[in-house]
Amino acid sequence: MECMQKGTTYQQLSYEERIKIATLRERGESIRSIADVLGRSTNTVARELREKQVRGRYVPKKAQHKTYWRRYRSKRNCMKVAMSKELTEFVNAKLPLGWSPERIAGYAKRQGLSVSKKAVYKYVKSRCLERHLFWKRHRKKGGPKRSHVSPRDAEKRLVEARPVISSRGHWELDFIVSRQSAAVLMVVVDRWTRFAIVKRLERKTHALVLRALADIVDHHGVKTITTDNDIVFQKWREMEISLSGVRFYFCHPYHSWEKGLVENTNRWIRTFVPKRTDCATVSGDTLRSIHTYLNDVPRQCLGFQTAREYYMN
Repeated sequence: MECMQKGTTYQQLSYEERIKIATLRERGESIRSIADVLGRSTNTVARELREKQVRGRYVPKKAQHKTYWRRYRSKRNCMKVAMSKELTEFVNAKLPLGWSPERIAGYAKRQGLSVSKKAVYKYVKSRCLERHLFWKRHRKKGGPKRSHVSPRDAEKRLVEARPVISSRGHWELDFIVSRQSAAVLMVVVDRWTRFAIVKRLERKTHALVLRALADIVDHHGVKTITTDNDIVFQKWREMEISLSGVRFYFCHPYHSWEKGLVENTNRWIRTFVPKRTDCATVSGDTLRSIHTYLNDVPRQCLGFQTAREYYMN
């Protein structure tokens, strides 16, 4: 495709232009001079002559025919889902579960079903199924940016001091709170495997958070925890000692995006626990559904393995 200014539309070569290319080429004209006559870029003419030859010759009628079939196959591939009962059933089953077209296409290929994410998007649009796409339903609203404030505790390790990860055991932590009660959901996500754990706490206190973290440390390898400057971590040095040397790292104040993995995970959890939901009412079944969705849905960043599969390897 030609290099174009933003907002312009590329026009395919017409049959008449192809006749001119063939005629001028037979006269010995250079690619640059042919491009000047047509008002096209030299890349367009060069690619046309390179890709549309048949047995070493450029014939306008055959070049036009090849272009038609190439575009036909492209459109047909985009409707590949609608033309396959197996793919249609597969996509229809996964969309309501919140799977993105990328995840559906990637996982389908692991199951031996060849389909592209573009084809899935095309099917979603043609069947008016956009309501199932997560980012269509949950658009993040912008807000005023806060200025940088240095932490009062100068001994806190900040995110830039975190070690480079090459294995599991490095977690990000955050809380989902509600105004209806003191109950919270504590969310921790392994940065390497994306494996997530969500625990419901009656209150967000130092003792309850420490107890919940101790349980996670006992059952999962924990080397580091990255979190924000919540008051519950005011005694972070004692927590490190209690948790057998787990090292804490902290975001800069008001820079929650520095622990972007857990922040993004919270957005997915909000599909199960909408805003203004009392966290005390989140049932065990809901927590199990959250864990299943976060850990048993294939992820593009993991080669379409699930977080649980990747964590267990």
